[in-house]
Amino acid sequence: MLNARLVEKGKQFHVDAVLQQGNVTHGNVLGHLADLMRRGLDESRVTYLKQQLDLLAGYRGEVGVTREGAKAMTADEGLARSEGKTLSRAVREALRIVLKDGPVAGISIDQFALHGNQLQTTPEVLAHLSALAPKLIPLDAHLARFFEGQKASELVKAAWERLRAADALQEKTRVDLPDETRALLELKGSVLDLIEEINGVARIAFEGQAEIRAKFNKDLLYRGRRARSKAAPSPTPVVPPEA
Repeated sequence: MLNARLVEKGKQFHVDAVLQQGNVTHGNVLGHLADLMRRGLDESRVTYLKQQLDLLAGYRGEVGVTREGAKAMTADEGLARSEGKTLSRAVREALRIVLKDGPVAGISIDQFALHGNQLQTTPEVLAHLSALAPKLIPLDAHLARFFEGQKASELVKAAWERLRAADALQEKTRVDLPDETRALLELKGSVLDLIEEINGVARIAFEGQAEIRAKFNKDLLYRGRRARSKAAPSPTPVVPPEA
């Protein structure tokens, strides 16, 4: 039976980025193996990482259609979630300007506090957008200048609808995924788990040695994510970025 936690983790990054980061991490481990083992890294974990990387390379070469299915499964949801968060930031920035001297139309800035919602997951963003849209209706006229004359409440509602639809599609796709696609996601999640474990040991082993410690990171993963984000089509309407 597949590990659901690893399957979810495997959705975060493209297979090429996971493979590249894993190979770099493995090379860095071999270069500092003795020090890492003294601070808690079991050599069997290094061997296991290499085995998982070899398996991942095989999947990458042999299961192209499956790999694309796994990538496409979360692309729409991730983009819709990102658009929703970007719009929320722009709206809250505009609200700070409009409400800086006090309530307008009976609405105060305190009514837009996030109350601990980190806006990290799709359910969190959906709940936030759902609550935000109706609060903006009395302020639409005041906020329109920040959104090219459009009503902020309607923009937020549309963002919520896009994310809700993408989330529903992603959930259906997840249920319908072939076993080999879920296996690929689990494998990516396993490699990510090992990278994070090794990075944690490295932070312990190389405390005060910034140059060595800096080698153990996930930069290649995030660099790949940023590159794909730049390549993604711009949302419509265009929302001003956070200052």
